[in-house]
Amino acid sequence: MNTTTSIHRRWDIDAEGISKRYPNGHLALDGINLQVTKGEVLGLLGQNGAGKTTLLKILCGLLQPSRGRLTMLGIDSRNKAHEIKRHLGVVSQDINLDQPLTVRKNLERHCSYFSVPRREAKRRIDEWLALLQLEQAAQQTIHQLSGGNKRKVMIARAFITEPQLLILDEPTNALDPSVRAVVWDRIRAFSQTGGTTLLSTHHFQEAEQLCNRVELIHQGRLLKLDGEESLESLFHALTAEPSPLTDCEAER
Repeated sequence: MNTTTSIHRRWDIDAEGISKRYPNGHLALDGINLQVTKGEVLGLLGQNGAGKTTLLKILCGLLQPSRGRLTMLGIDSRNKAHEIKRHLGVVSQDINLDQPLTVRKNLERHCSYFSVPRREAKRRIDEWLALLQLEQAAQQTIHQLSGGNKRKVMIARAFITEPQLLILDEPTNALDPSVRAVVWDRIRAFSQTGGTTLLSTHHFQEAEQLCNRVELIHQGRLLKLDGEESLESLFHALTAEPSPLTDCEAER
């Protein structure tokens, strides 16, 4: 696994006072404070439109916060966002694959961009194609794939460069149970080798199964339990409410 120069950092993710207001006036995030330690699997749980995707886009460097400070892997995101990206594996909500290229070519290009030697890249690609049941689809273009198979390619791409930090936005949506179990096992193994994961989900079971710690986000804020209320009961109460604007709608 790659290492950065900040060996003795306390947090792999250290976000203080992160807020995001879109040009249409929608306040998607309101003073988020979030710290994630090395090797932790942190679940970010919330209904659609709660602010999960906006926060993850900021962590990935795809959006700038309106206010707040963010350090990732000991690196200040304001000054060296490009350096942070070299150590990230990301599965986003958006299908951001090269659509005209084949599955294998997408993964080969990604490995090349991250300077993975060609022989090692082939070994990793073959392994992930087998793990995610994509071998028969390897020579298909992204255009030809189902939504579930596109999701699998994005998962393989996130892991294949052996990053230090995974940022996963509802990665197992549209996957069948057998493949979901494989992904869960790989996230656990990644954590055991010191990798850090931030997992966004709206499935309580997924958060409960995978995560060392779970944070609940609602209307752009991280909620605190009052001591008598369980995380599960609060989550189900909130998801029974009408959904606010999704993050994509808020950006318009």
